[in-house]
Amino acid sequence: MVPGYHEVRELGVGGGGRVVLATYTPTGAYVALKYLNATLKGDDGFLARFREEARIMVELRDPNVVRFYEYYEDVLDAAIVMELVDGVALRRVLSDHGTTSPEAALAVLKGSLAGLASAHSAGIAHRDHKPENVLIQADGTGKLTDFGIAAPTGEAGVPAGTPHYMAPERWAGGPADSASDIYAATCVFFECLTGRAPYRADHPATLMHRHRTAPIPVEAVPSSVRKLVARGMAKDPADRPPTAHAFIAELEAAALSAYGPEWEQRGRRHLAELATLLALTFPLAKPAPRAGTPVARSVIGRMGGIRRPRPGPRVMAAAAVITVAVTAGLVSAGRASDRLSAGTVFTPGPESSAAESEPSMRKPAGKGTAPSPPEPVTTSGPSRHATADQVTPSARGASPNRSTNRPARPTPDPSRTPPAAPSPTLPAPFPVTPPPAHAVSGLTIAGIDASGATVALRASTTAGVVLTVGFAEGQDRERLTEAPPRSFTLAGADAYSPTVPHAFTVPGCGQTLYRRVTVSTSPQATGGPRSRTVEVKGGPCPSPSVKSVDITSFDGTTVRFRVRTGGPSAVTVKLGFTQQVIGGEGEQTGGTQVLELSGLTEYVREAVVRFTMPPGCSGYGGYVHRVVTLTTVPGSGAHSREMRLPLPACTPDPTPSGAEQPADGEPAPDGSTGGDTLVSEPSVR
Repeated sequence: MVPGYHEVRELGVGGGGRVVLATYTPTGAYVALKYLNATLKGDDGFLARFREEARIMVELRDPNVVRFYEYYEDVLDAAIVMELVDGVALRRVLSDHGTTSPEAALAVLKGSLAGLASAHSAGIAHRDHKPENVLIQADGTGKLTDFGIAAPTGEAGVPAGTPHYMAPERWAGGPADSASDIYAATCVFFECLTGRAPYRADHPATLMHRHRTAPIPVEAVPSSVRKLVARGMAKDPADRPPTAHAFIAELEAAALSAYGPEWEQRGRRHLAELATLLALTFPLAKPAPRAGTPVARSVIGRMGGIRRPRPGPRVMAAAAVITVAVTAGLVSAGRASDRLSAGTVFTPGPESSAAESEPSMRKPAGKGTAPSPPEPVTTSGPSRHATADQVTPSARGASPNRSTNRPARPTPDPSRTPPAAPSPTLPAPFPVTPPPAHAVSGLTIAGIDASGATVALRASTTAGVVLTVGFAEGQDRERLTEAPPRSFTLAGADAYSPTVPHAFTVPGCGQTLYRRVTVSTSPQATGGPRSRTVEVKGGPCPSPSVKSVDITSFDGTTVRFRVRTGGPSAVTVKLGFTQQVIGGEGEQTGGTQVLELSGLTEYVREAVVRFTMPPGCSGYGGYVHRVVTLTTVPGSGAHSREMRLPLPACTPDPTPSGAEQPADGEPAPDGSTGGDTLVSEPSVR
């Protein structure tokens, strides 16, 4: 027995040892004692390593990890004093319900990775991550327990741990590290989704072969999370996410894309529903036995003598229904019950029945003040038979081997031990401090791309943070088109880097667009909202090409043509035209018209050509010769079409205006006399 604690009842036995519900004698706070089994206790190498890690675990504060209060060791026992989690193991949830929803499985994996990340940053690997070591509370949150305790399998050549969750490199004799923890956590994630471990076999050698060489069974899980399973269970540790934090980022991106921003809340609600259906199995659901009950009375009662009144089956069934209904109602209302609250250690008040029944608990910390659990310390105590008044076991005649083999006890930290405490074995109670203020800092827009924006922020507590994100875009930086803002809640951690999806417009070739993202939080982040605008340019347009050009018709005034191109890039069409009167006097005239075509790969157009007006007549057989020529840039050669427009022959005027008539009697220019007129007729050819 660990000095300073009163054992209430055994909670269970696992590969690493047995767990006992206990109270801390000075305050009455509930704790869990885990006594290491004889194999671990007798392993000097394990104990040496665990003593070092215990000093670190005492300082580890993470909401996803069961709090480590104290490590105690004497010649007979080695025990861990831990936070009591009033919940149920994930193994029990899976045994009773088979599987969870994908969102619930993702919530389990995220919480496990967050706890592993904290431990890895302190240099500690879990070594035996499995459903038995994930405790689900009534509010749906989970906590990791049994860090650093890996029970041997009992098979020769098999490393310590649970074979169904061991990474390939562990089977080859590699050390347990962050990569193997990520592999094991992904195996547990797979089991939440499918109801079974990834690989199954009757013999460890077969199981080892499958972990090391068999394909990862991603087809058994939903397509939305197959990439996560493939990444976390990669055979080569180098192909897995480099850290648990990095894996969380991949998980959040996949979950947000597949299940929307509320995926984690839905997942925790589902876990809460599954856990509260098992509320009667919670450690504090069963009333503690009265301390004054003699063992003889219990034996007599069982043998037919004095019997205690026992409730009938109907009464027990009704109590179970009421307990589950009350707990489920509290969960749906967003808060947990007193005895089933998550993340807290239940402490009986000064008027509780437990305090009245236990002599060691009748003196509460103060009237109206809830007792506190012990302050975490790492100690190596005296023999289990030593008391606070004894210096050594030999003072009472204890056997020499028990006194001389006792491990040395480190000097307790005066800052953590009350001055009046008679024995350093009893740790000081937690100081009563107000809860930290919930604040947000470090709000930044880490990145913007065509699929959305990545936001980063830090919170002072794990309480919820409402994140609001607005998007806008357009070609004018000062006048962007805004989309409706989106809001969702982040909770359960103190740092977040979610990727918020949004389909921005992709600029065309040679085009410039502006994208703006605005973020704000509630509670408001230090420095207020943030906004960021980025300029995005489309790639260079491909070189245009013209496949064919055809002038379909030309009537002398209007020309119709067709142009086929190799893409939507701009094409310039030049129409050249000339005109010349044949059979008369006049120079050749002409000009050029230019058309710009773009956006299509085939164009059918017509244009009116601006020729000069032809003369009204010409010499006999005269006509107007008109030619239209079409060329393109980029070039495809010249294409032309011509048209002849006939003109009537001009008739000579017999008395041209302004001509002088010869006088009477004078000969005319042609030799005739003045009174005669000759009319020349054109010849017909």
